[in-house]
Amino acid sequence: MSTQPHSAEQALQPTAVRAPHGDSVRKPDDDQVADHDHALKWREMLRIALVATAAACVWWHLWEPSLRISPIGLLGLIGGGWPIFKEAVENLLAKRMTMELSMAIAIIAAAAISEFFTALVITLFVLIAEVLEGMTVSRGRRAIRDLLDFLPRAVSVRRGGGVAEVDTEALAVGDAVLVNPGGRIPVDGTVIA
Repeated sequence: MSTQPHSAEQALQPTAVRAPHGDSVRKPDDDQVADHDHALKWREMLRIALVATAAACVWWHLWEPSLRISPIGLLGLIGGGWPIFKEAVENLLAKRMTMELSMAIAIIAAAAISEFFTALVITLFVLIAEVLEGMTVSRGRRAIRDLLDFLPRAVSVRRGGGVAEVDTEALAVGDAVLVNPGGRIPVDGTVIA
């Protein structure tokens, strides 16, 4: 197998996942990552609970002093929809049409015609979708990281008529890498038998 200039790291660059470089890469402390994820999940779950509770209160017409404005509905939209509105404004300023921008428009339009229940349900669905999206992306990144851990760190290379054991970082374009039966292929390349 000869190596190509396209490495796994170059392929992963757009995904924000980086290939490990020996022992020089500091892996985040599992407790630190778990604490951050735990705090984020609680905040998202609290926001979802706030919107769901506000939607239930609006549905049952609890404490609505005005026919046009529901204070509970407004509070639920502001508190629960804050991350949606924030991202929508950022996307609007960047002149990008995204799901958050279109959902923010729908939420504002529903609230403008006093359909607070509808606005809260849209907000609730968007928040749940973002939580599910975050979980999916996180699992995908974790799977890619786990796959990169399976790559060999040292490989056998045919150089100068002999076989040398070298670190994968020392491979050059055109090197002939020897792969034993059942062995893992350490780099992208062409099989030359």
